[in-house]
Amino acid sequence: FPAPAEIIDRMAGVKQKSVADRRLLAFGFGDGGGGPQFEELEYARRVKDLAGCPKTEYMLVGDFMRQLESEVKNPNTYRGELYLELHRGTLTNQHTIKRNNRKSELALRDLEFMTVVNAAARGEAASEENIAPLYADLLKNQFHDVLPGTCIPRAHEESRAETAALIKNAKAQTAALLTGDGAADSVTLVNTLSFDRTDVVFLDYKGMIAAGDYPQQLYTDLDGAEKLLISGVTVPAFASVTLHMVPGAPAEESAFTAGDDTIETPFAKIRFAENGTICSFTDRRNGRELVNGRPFNTFIMAEDLPDSWDNWDLDADYLAKFRPVSNLVSREAISAGSVAYIVRSVYRISEKSTVTQDVLFFASSPEVRFDTRMDWQDDHRFLKTCFDTSVYDDFARHEIQFGCVKRPTTRNNSIEQAKFEVVNHKYTDLSEPQYGVSVLNDCKYGISVEGGSLQLSLHKGGTHPDYKGDHDGIPACVYSFLPHTGGFCAENVIRPAYTLNIPALAAEGNLTVTAPVGVAAANVIVESVKPCEDAENAYIVRLYEAEGSYTDTLLTLPAQAKECFETNMLEEVKTSLGTEKTLPLTLRPFEIKTLKIAY
Repeated sequence: FPAPAEIIDRMAGVKQKSVADRRLLAFGFGDGGGGPQFEELEYARRVKDLAGCPKTEYMLVGDFMRQLESEVKNPNTYRGELYLELHRGTLTNQHTIKRNNRKSELALRDLEFMTVVNAAARGEAASEENIAPLYADLLKNQFHDVLPGTCIPRAHEESRAETAALIKNAKAQTAALLTGDGAADSVTLVNTLSFDRTDVVFLDYKGMIAAGDYPQQLYTDLDGAEKLLISGVTVPAFASVTLHMVPGAPAEESAFTAGDDTIETPFAKIRFAENGTICSFTDRRNGRELVNGRPFNTFIMAEDLPDSWDNWDLDADYLAKFRPVSNLVSREAISAGSVAYIVRSVYRISEKSTVTQDVLFFASSPEVRFDTRMDWQDDHRFLKTCFDTSVYDDFARHEIQFGCVKRPTTRNNSIEQAKFEVVNHKYTDLSEPQYGVSVLNDCKYGISVEGGSLQLSLHKGGTHPDYKGDHDGIPACVYSFLPHTGGFCAENVIRPAYTLNIPALAAEGNLTVTAPVGVAAANVIVESVKPCEDAENAYIVRLYEAEGSYTDTLLTLPAQAKECFETNMLEEVKTSLGTEKTLPLTLRPFEIKTLKIAY
């Protein structure tokens, strides 16, 4: 216990006495609900009215906060992120748990969308009966310490099994809803995103597209599956496109010029170092050299022995321990065609661990994609991949739920220095007013950005409390480097991040999907279309403004829609927006809106 004169330092609340003279001392044993101990009660009794100590009384926390709110005078306020300077390792520890979390969320998103689309087409109420148990499993596995990867071995093992089963179940249900006419010579692509998509399509190879000016290419991926790559296909927002297939393979016509250590794409001139990393990347659109420091996609590894909280923490001194570990074992160009140029490399990053990676350069996009498999057998090591760029801004944007947050790329003071490892979801972007670069990912959550260097965290080797470490299978992930002309905006960054994470669904045969809603503004993203909680002939649309811009847009409703309501997040109706098929909608920066569309 503190000395009586020090008790004021243990109290929470507004620190300035000129603002408030009331503070809170919460007591009890530990953070597990242990309750007050005898010694604490006796201590409180003795200092109740003791000279040199604040006068004390028992009070409920809620009552304290209400009194504080009514008494404060001109309090200082803090605007920005309340960054926890602790437990940064939880963003990366236990790869499969992190990956399954992302994949579970997105599999359920697709399942909800297809459930609504099918029910609305039949004029029936969409049911959550088969979806709700899967959400219960997901939420259980998002509890601490499961999602942070800070459990005992059995909890991690059960979580990996449960979320893998969840993903399999959700995809099976979604496939059952993707019922076409069974025509074996057709495949239908369904776009579950709220904007038109033109990204490269990856299909299981069963033939080639019969008609249309679509570049096509065959490719055997890292899992041994033969894929047909197709570019030039536009799949409308929340709708579908049917392609007709014929036997055969596409012609091998390359859109790339390759030398011994160079490749020229429609977007970039690239030179490789001896170990296969990218030592020069010149954007052909403006002649700008982007590599400024270590070659792009250099793997770096550091000893990871935090002073305490092994699976939880990263200590700042790990930054000084990183060393390049991109030791090339083998490298070959495995596919070159009209869609992509693909190089497969194997790296030995330690005596125990290797990384196998396909690097995909696209003919239709400046994106460079890294399809990665990690045979990880190390403990107490931390692995990152680096992109040291020539782009500079004082702040980088990192995606969080329903928006993004700007964090400093400088280290001017202790607050900035503490942000040596931060969270991102699908993207981190570093942009000047007229140009920028992004690192996108499909299942990673930790990243460092300092100056122009973006360093995505790939693996952490903690062994406490899970003494088995993180040696589960062959962890897979995909990340991309995306240079863009123009600054940060939805078209340049946010939409590509969504398309990387949420590929178009494929169904055999002919199938027509009618969009359940349409949004005109590019920076307004529909995050989910889901069944109504009240099991009515209605569905819920949750959308948000993604750039941080005040936005006026138009909402388009389908023919079967009868009325649109704005609700709160509990789906309780606040107001009717009307019965018209086109409705105006205004969103404040990063505002989330929930709509209920009756049919």
